[in-house]
Amino acid sequence: MLVAAQHGPRSNISNGAANPRPSPQSPHLTMSQILLAAGALIFLALGAGHAVLTLRDLSVPRAFTPTDPSLRRAMQESTLALSPRLNFWNAWLGFNLSHSLGLVLFGGGLITVAWLHFPAYAQSLSMQVAAAVVAGAYLVLSLRFWFWGPVAGTGIGLVCFLTAAFLLHAT
Repeated sequence: MLVAAQHGPRSNISNGAANPRPSPQSPHLTMSQILLAAGALIFLALGAGHAVLTLRDLSVPRAFTPTDPSLRRAMQESTLALSPRLNFWNAWLGFNLSHSLGLVLFGGGLITVAWLHFPAYAQSLSMQVAAAVVAGAYLVLSLRFWFWGPVAGTGIGLVCFLTAAFLLHAT
């Protein structure tokens, strides 16, 4: 495995020596790996961008704040029944940050898989299905609750994951 990683996915390893001739599957493997990384990068970028906007809202609310300032004040003055010490505004910011963390971990984890462990991904239908299901869930959430940016990003990411899986199974 180490020898294969040093010579890249296009090498054909035989008896520990690198053969510069690409294997018949290597173009599909390479394109699948690129598509997996591209889709993952989209989710990572969506999560990181969401986190930056949420962190900015901690001091200067501009992105995830209601357009009516009196509503934000009401959120700051209203507590949760679950915990009277927690107001709705802080809970809202915490929900947004945890949502960002989920996207960053999903995208970052898949980038790591694409870069360092792609053969395991290529052989695991369950990993491919899991990536597509999570991306699909984010797409459904985006269509129902959010705006065009997340819809486009999650949709493109899902297409990348589905195309990568299709290419892996096309040969």
